[in-house]
Amino acid sequence: MCEDFFRAKVNLVSKNVEKHFHSITFLLFKEQINGGLKEVCEPLIPDKDGNLVEYKMANTAAQVNAGLEIIKVLSDHYKTYLPVIVDRAESVTDLMPMPDHQIIRLIVSAADKELRVEKE
Repeated sequence: MCEDFFRAKVNLVSKNVEKHFHSITFLLFKEQINGGLKEVCEPLIPDKDGNLVEYKMANTAAQVNAGLEIIKVLSDHYKTYLPVIVDRAESVTDLMPMPDHQIIRLIVSAADKELRVEKE
């Protein structure tokens, strides 16, 4: 009976977390060989075909945008909007919009020998 209660709780927690995200989902619990559940928290990101892949297996652009989505959801929840520094921004052609945040994009450029700052 305890196991049934725990599994029902796992499903409710998972659904509650997932309703806040539009493109990524989370694997919060993983089934073990012995039938038990192990607590994990792995973001699952849709690939170009719509299949969910683990964060570590996704390409850099998908990882960056997934991170931005997590920041956006947490910022909306806590109503705190801080500047967001996006590293590896040269790997992302379509950065997720973050209208309530100041975005600082760090981009590597071989042509630039000195630090350059651009403002949009």
